[in-house]
Amino acid sequence: MSRRDIEDRDDSRHVDRRQWLSALGLAGAVTLAGCSGNGGDGGDGSDGSDGSDGMDGGDGSDGSDGGESLTLSDFPRFGVDDLYGRDVAHTLAERAFEQSEYDYSFDGDTMVNPDGDQVEINIYHSAGQETSQLTADFIAQELGQNLGISVSVEAIDGTRFNNEYWTQPEPEGGTDTVNGEEVTWENPTPQNPGPRSVTSNEPWDMSIVFGLNTYTLNPLTNEVFFDGANPFYNPVGYYPQFDAQGLFSQARQATSTDELRQAFVEIFENLAYEQPYITLLFSDDIVGYNPDLEGPIENFSNGWDLPAWYEGEPNVSGSYDTVTSARFTTLNPLFNTENGAGNAIARALDQGYTFDENQDYFPLLYDMSTEDGEVWTFDVRENLQFSEPYGQVTAEDFVYLIQELHQADWAPTAASSSWDGVEVEQTGEYQFQATLESSNILWPKTYDPLLYPIPKDLVQPYVEEEDVEGLQQDEELLELQFAGNLGAFELTEWNRGAGTEYVRNDEYYLRDIEEGPDLFSEGPLFEEASISVVQEQASRLGALETGEADSAAIPPEQYESYNQDDNVTVRQVPTPYNTIISVNQRANGWNAGPGNLFQLVPFRQAMAAAISKQDLIDGVYRGLASPHFTWQPRWSEFYPETDG
Repeated sequence: MSRRDIEDRDDSRHVDRRQWLSALGLAGAVTLAGCSGNGGDGGDGSDGSDGSDGMDGGDGSDGSDGGESLTLSDFPRFGVDDLYGRDVAHTLAERAFEQSEYDYSFDGDTMVNPDGDQVEINIYHSAGQETSQLTADFIAQELGQNLGISVSVEAIDGTRFNNEYWTQPEPEGGTDTVNGEEVTWENPTPQNPGPRSVTSNEPWDMSIVFGLNTYTLNPLTNEVFFDGANPFYNPVGYYPQFDAQGLFSQARQATSTDELRQAFVEIFENLAYEQPYITLLFSDDIVGYNPDLEGPIENFSNGWDLPAWYEGEPNVSGSYDTVTSARFTTLNPLFNTENGAGNAIARALDQGYTFDENQDYFPLLYDMSTEDGEVWTFDVRENLQFSEPYGQVTAEDFVYLIQELHQADWAPTAASSSWDGVEVEQTGEYQFQATLESSNILWPKTYDPLLYPIPKDLVQPYVEEEDVEGLQQDEELLELQFAGNLGAFELTEWNRGAGTEYVRNDEYYLRDIEEGPDLFSEGPLFEEASISVVQEQASRLGALETGEADSAAIPPEQYESYNQDDNVTVRQVPTPYNTIISVNQRANGWNAGPGNLFQLVPFRQAMAAAISKQDLIDGVYRGLASPHFTWQPRWSEFYPETDG
């Protein structure tokens, strides 16, 4: 499994809300929910206001003298029930107006800027993606109906948006006052180039181009987004109004899952309250399979037991063939960062471990154990073999890989950042230890200790010469010729740009382990396998329909037709990636007038309350999603138990 932070996802039509839903075929199924009352608040942060006096949402205190009374719970669920609709959205927006130094107001149902003109902002969506466009259109419609904002919907290529709008290639750093304290951006990144005054090259207001990873197995990884105002990844310029750094510190010091869960309840409650990104939904991956294929499940860990999958009867036969749109430029496991290539590598080369259908650690090449979360012991299986002439896999291969490549300044491997500050030592022929800078009881769930097996003797000549280019272009690495019995299949051909082909590995080590499904002892149960890169969606779906492919992604808008097709079995596979509105809280955001209302917590709450999550799910996602309230999906063990 790879670890990624983000996932890539004309003027708005102004039509009556019922016409909009009717166009989606849902007018009869939708209840137009309204709500009366007022909302709580937050703090601005841009002017150093103190968010400690009830602005963390912990007691639902008002924070403004806005008249009517609406109490928000510790875990407000914006966008559903009594926290959805025009009235509650207006009330929350008015509280933001009171905090702003500029004279924003409502003229009837229309939100106007200090000049009396209607507020006009834009939202970007991924070009060429129908679901993304429909989502943006729906958001524009809701913000128009419930907040009186005119929203311009614009399509953009994801790469262009990332390079020109989302990031700043020349981060400046700097200093700002946040919650009354001076904060310095000492290590700015393109994804968090400095205080709010430091911006991307192009202005923007809102975006649904990217979804973000919520790291459901190890939510501590979310510190990359929310550990204060200056974490690694903060393109929107969010300044937490609660003690995020203190709570993440508490979580890092946890010595049990229960302690970790307690820390994250407070973190996730505050994120639900402050809406740093406007949370919308979690959608499933919709995957179509050959109906005779046994193995796929509707589970986050779908595919973990691929060697036990079979077609028809549990005998070795046939070929497992998939199609994808994702091209890959390298199969070198040391340098690959592409998800598509990761899948192609995985057919022929296992990594150290995976997680089963219960999200429990399952050892592949090695087991891991710890007593305190700081010192971890790796026990390498003794039946692992590289291809000749490299011989048996031992702890020495892994230790050399970590120390001489992943921790070497000259070798920018894909796993380099995972081993910063980790002390590694070999303690036996098949055992080594890793000592972390601080305890982390969920370290395996960060995927940081997830290693490929690479022969020491293969890479040592490049290490001695510090030859990065040679290492990147080595044919044995690119063609996985060293893989021995370490993968379910052997790579027979890599057609650059077209895909990969494999044959069954008759020596696969997994057949000799005691753990896992009984069918591991026979696996893999296919004679051959292939991954074909097909750019056209219609061609990929056509291959699935005709049986040329055993698996292909299905767009949500075609779910119903394929779900009724006897030639296809459809699975809804949960993912950790969310659908959110990123609102630009930096100086080049909120292009509707002076100031930046996105910086104010009650205004972000107003936006979240203006958009019906369930109508979006029913209308655009055909019911194939679940509401998103905080930075975890409901099926995560770290999701707060009470969310009323």
